[in-house]
Amino acid sequence: MWLPVILLLCIIIVNTNVVVGSSLANYNFITFGSKTCPHCKNLHDFFSKNYQGRYYFLWVEDADGSRLFYELYKAEINHGLSQDYAYAVPQTLVLRDGAPIAVVIGEVTDVKFWNQLTSSEVTGEIPVYLGSNKYGVVLSNESLANLLSDLERVLQAQTSQPSNNASLNLIGLGLVVVGVTILVVYFVKRVIS
Repeated sequence: MWLPVILLLCIIIVNTNVVVGSSLANYNFITFGSKTCPHCKNLHDFFSKNYQGRYYFLWVEDADGSRLFYELYKAEINHGLSQDYAYAVPQTLVLRDGAPIAVVIGEVTDVKFWNQLTSSEVTGEIPVYLGSNKYGVVLSNESLANLLSDLERVLQAQTSQPSNNASLNLIGLGLVVVGVTILVVYFVKRVIS
């Protein structure tokens, strides 16, 4: 009676990776870039090499990327950033434990700079950097609330898809093998008896 339930649970474990908690907390960098921008490509390669698994790229040519970038643009314009800078890519939202701590406009490929930003305290004031230089514009958590909420939904949708989590899949596969073995032994004993 319990054997089919155990087998079903094993199959679910093999085919599912459930995400618990905030998806934003998994990342330090959310970058908006254009697929035709060499600076965006360079920054993507830099994050891929130095911060694997801690960055997420959104391309402004894609529907989600365009919509979310516009949310960031509106917040920047409302706080006094010029349109020229607000429309520029790449733009990276720097996070610590899911909370925004800075926005960096432009390509910066200095590990020390990014490490300093990610170790900054969460204050509710989000400075804007042009390259590695702090600019006079500061955003607020309230101005980014819609963006963060929408980002969370997009990331949840992306990470709730089945994954290739090898250790979880091996455990599930092992449980399936054990379950099938028990089932075969049970039927063999029943036939012999």
